[in-house]
Amino acid sequence: MAKVKVLLELPEHTSQSFETFELMSQSEAESVKESEKMLTNMSGLGIEATGEFAPIPMYEGKSYTKALSEFSVPTTNSDMESSSVVIPCEVDYKHFNDMQKRKEVKIWPNSELTLFDTEKSNEHILDLANSALGLDCRPFREGVPIADIRTLLSVESVWNDGFRGQNIVVGIVDEGVNGETYPVVGGFSRVGASRQPGSAPITSHGSMCAADVLVAAPACKIYDYPFLGVQNSGGAMAMFQAILNQRRIDGTPHITNNSYGFVGKPDKQLFPTHEVWDINHPIHRKVRELVSAGIHMFFAAGNCGQECPSGSCHPSGIGPGISIHASNSLEEVITVAAVNSRHERIGYSSQGPGGFFDEKPDVAAYSHFFGNFGPGRPAGTSQPYDNGTSAATPVAAGVAALLLSSFPNLSPKDLKDTLIQGAINLGSPGWDSNTGHGVVNAGSAYRSLCRGNTEEI
Repeated sequence: MAKVKVLLELPEHTSQSFETFELMSQSEAESVKESEKMLTNMSGLGIEATGEFAPIPMYEGKSYTKALSEFSVPTTNSDMESSSVVIPCEVDYKHFNDMQKRKEVKIWPNSELTLFDTEKSNEHILDLANSALGLDCRPFREGVPIADIRTLLSVESVWNDGFRGQNIVVGIVDEGVNGETYPVVGGFSRVGASRQPGSAPITSHGSMCAADVLVAAPACKIYDYPFLGVQNSGGAMAMFQAILNQRRIDGTPHITNNSYGFVGKPDKQLFPTHEVWDINHPIHRKVRELVSAGIHMFFAAGNCGQECPSGSCHPSGIGPGISIHASNSLEEVITVAAVNSRHERIGYSSQGPGGFFDEKPDVAAYSHFFGNFGPGRPAGTSQPYDNGTSAATPVAAGVAALLLSSFPNLSPKDLKDTLIQGAINLGSPGWDSNTGHGVVNAGSAYRSLCRGNTEEI
C-alpha cells in the first residue's frame, strides 16, 4: 500500500517543551522512540514515525505570544508548556478516512521545499543603476564584484560610524554552510546526522547565502541550521524550533535567512490544507512564533517570475499573483525580490500579490554578483555568480544585520518599516508587484533611523 508523508498534530501538553525537544533531537533513534510513544493510542492505522526530526512543540494563544516576546533579552527565559505537538509520519492512504475521524488529530501535508537558486563597462556602477524599471532575462547580464554591490547599498556610510554587523547573529536555514570560510559559531546538530553546522562544502547553497549576508555585515556571525537532509516543511519546522530554543537561552539568533519555498500550487479542492493554501498550517504558525520572539524573518520571493522562470517551476506557480505563496507570503515576514546591479528586475523573480498578504514582495535586493561562487571562492570573478532570489534575500538580511548592530532594539515590524522607508523606489511611486517598495539601501535606512533617534532625544 502506498504511503504518504504527513505531519500529525496531537494535543500533547509537554511542560518543559524546549528542554524536551532538545533531548529528543539528540539522535534519530531518540526521535523515533519519543514519537512512537506519543502515537501509542493510534496503533492499527498504518502510521510510522519517520524519525526525520523530533516531535515539534506548538504554542497557541496570547499568553504564549507574550512569553515568546520575552526571548529578545540575552538571558535564559523560563521553559514553556506546549499546547500541541507535530510529528512527522508516513501513513497508508487506506487509513486516511479513519484518521480524519479522530477529532483530536489534525493531518497536515509535509511537502517538499525547493532552494531558490537558478541555473548557474567603463561607466561607474552608480551611473548604470537607474530608477526606471527594466528587465534582465536570458542571456542574463554579466555579474559584478562585491565592491559594486556594497557601493549600491551605501554601506560605507554606516561602516564609517563603526557599525559592520558586530554582535548580530544570522541563522541560515538551508542545506548547510562551510565553517572553514564563513564565521559559523553555532547551529543545530544531532548524533549521526550527515549535516552538522559548518560542515557543508564551499559550493553549497547555504555557503552562498552566508557569503551574501556578509556583503553588508562583514562582522556578523552565522548559525547554521541545515535541513539535515530533510528538505520539506517538517525539516524547516525542526530548524525553526531549534532557533526558538537558542533564542530562549541567549536572545540569538537575531535574523533568519530562508532562501527556499514552493515552485507550484496544488489543486485547492484536492489539497485544502496544503502549505500554499492554509495559513494555519503548522509551519506558518511556527514562523509567527519566531516573529513573536523578536526574530527578523527574511524569505525569498521565489524564482517563478513570468518572463524567465526557473526550470524547476510548475506552470501552476508562474507569474503575477500565483508565484509568491506559503510562508514566503506571510505579512509578518520580509519577502525579497531580485534585481541586478543596474536596478533591472531579474525576470525569474516571482511577482505579487502574495498568497496570504497582497503586498508581496516587500522589497528587492541585489543578485547576480560574485560573492561565493566563481573560481578562487569566495568572491571569484568568473562564472558562475551568486544568483536567484536566494542570493538577493541574504543581501537584504545582511543590511538588516548592519542596521541592528547600530539599533539593536528594532522590532520585526520596525525593521521592515525602516527597510521600506529607505528603499530606492523603482518605476511608479509606491508598492508594485515586481519589486515591492523598492531596492534596499543600508545608508538611506540608517540615516532615517538616526533622524528618528535624534527626534526622540
